Amino acid sequence: MADTSYLKSIVEDHVRGWLKEKFGRTFAPAFLSLAGVQGKARTHEFDAVSEDRTIVCSIKTASWKTSGGKRGSGKVHGAYTELYFLGLVAARDKYLVLTDPEFFRCFTRETGGRLINGVTLLHCPLPDDLCREINSIRTKSRSELGFEDPIP
Repeated sequence: MADTSYLKSIVEDHVRGWLKEKFGRTFAPAFLSLAGVQGKARTHEFDAVSEDRTIVCSIKTASWKTSGGKRGSGKVHGAYTELYFLGLVAARDKYLVLTDPEFFRCFTRETGGRLINGVTLLHCPLPDDLCREINSIRTKSRSELGFEDPIP
């Protein structure tokens, strides 16, 4: 079975390190209370929150295309879901960080005129070794799902 936990642990840790370099603050995952909701406010776990809680980020490592080479509507909806939660958290700066360059390019185009004020898309480039590992995990996952000719 493909170890997709690598994406959650190693890749997100890399992105948090990249954010530290970019903003000069340490980042960690954190559950934050949501604001402007009906009823009693609940929490949502954000992938990277600065120690002073002024910067809140969600991280998505998804590729743009499915194993069949089509636009991954579930992946896109997942990114929109993170935008929704970012819109409900009180923070000075809010970012959706995308690691896949194609996803960043296409999602930036798709969210034109749809992105809530106060939330910004960021692209965190990954080093070659992480890209190779991600591609290996994706290839293994696709083959386990029965796709004989997975996309790169």
